[in-house]
Amino acid sequence: MRKVASVLMMAGNIQGAAGSIFGRCVVPRKLVRSTPACGFRISEKLSAIPLLRSSLLPQRTLSPKLFHTASLSYLSASDDLAVGEPDKLYSLVEVECRGHDTAVLRSYLTFVSSAASHLNVSLEEILWPKKHIHRWTLLKSVHIHKHHRVQYEVRTHFLIMKFARLTGSTTDTFLEYIQRNLPEGVAMKVTKHELHRLPEHVKPSSEVIV
Repeated sequence: MRKVASVLMMAGNIQGAAGSIFGRCVVPRKLVRSTPACGFRISEKLSAIPLLRSSLLPQRTLSPKLFHTASLSYLSASDDLAVGEPDKLYSLVEVECRGHDTAVLRSYLTFVSSAASHLNVSLEEILWPKKHIHRWTLLKSVHIHKHHRVQYEVRTHFLIMKFARLTGSTTDTFLEYIQRNLPEGVAMKVTKHELHRLPEHVKPSSEVIV
């Protein structure tokens, strides 16, 4: 009898120590395993409450968000290469500069020649044409004194630089660079001599006897 009373007291202490959830008795798994005498009755009560049983033994499921799959696509080199138009060829590019001060033109010539040497652009010829002088002869007064006159003139100096054997991309880059550094009061004129193939109607046919 003493053994049965001690077992019942132990079961009551375990139920009091386990506490209650939502007003019902809940026994942890460790206590159920350590008390085989009352484990059978507790398991029967828990089987009647599926919600509490599922809360005691939670089941974790892996969500698909934890896994990430990436698909790699390999492109061939032929797909990336786009066939473009052929580059232009220039046999000669003439750059003519006009200004009112020869010192400014000479300084600009030094800059252009050094830029051409760094970019491997061949500067074939440098010309200094004859200057152009435009004069105005006006009366010193507005309406009278015809013999008293004053004369004004404007002098325009020329500088011509010739560059030979250039491609279209090199010409565009070089001209953009030297035009951005053009001094104030200096005008520029560019003349390009482009190379073209002979058209089909100009070529001699096979029927022509030479």
